[in-house]
Amino acid sequence: MSASRKRETKETSIEVILEIEGKGLIQVDTGIELLDEILSAMAIGAGFDLTVKARGDLETGDHHTTEDTAITFGSTLAEEIKRGIGSSMVPSGQALAAAAVRFGEPGYQGNFVLQSHTLGGMSLENFSHFLRALAYNGKFNMFISAEGGDELSRIEAMSTALGRAIKKAARDS
Repeated sequence: MSASRKRETKETSIEVILEIEGKGLIQVDTGIELLDEILSAMAIGAGFDLTVKARGDLETGDHHTTEDTAITFGSTLAEEIKRGIGSSMVPSGQALAAAAVRFGEPGYQGNFVLQSHTLGGMSLENFSHFLRALAYNGKFNMFISAEGGDELSRIEAMSTALGRAIKKAARDS
């Protein structure tokens, strides 16, 4: 199953190509180091082939690129996965994350704390925004949490757990 989406706005140009039954081939370039790591960790956790090419008005910040990437990736997921339930727990360093998803019922609940302002070129307040936009545009309900470790470890664990939960949901459909 392969799907692709493009999104063009005044601020961004996003292209996503997704192969659910992939081999873990990943080509991600958003211009935002942390966002690249988030998308790569999700794809690795899910075993997807994922290509993301994003260009945005990064001189004004990462918000538009982060949001539009989530919208485009979410809609691509929704094209491929209509229903299914999956969950996963993943450690990373001293952090532990849990993610649960149910396709067909959009919603978002996050339970984690990120205290720094920025990391890897991304404003950390946009991480929750990314997850919410991904869930609503992907048409799935997401519950995600993390505790312990540093912020990078929590984000990596949540991203991998989310990818693994999505993989299980795809197989459950």
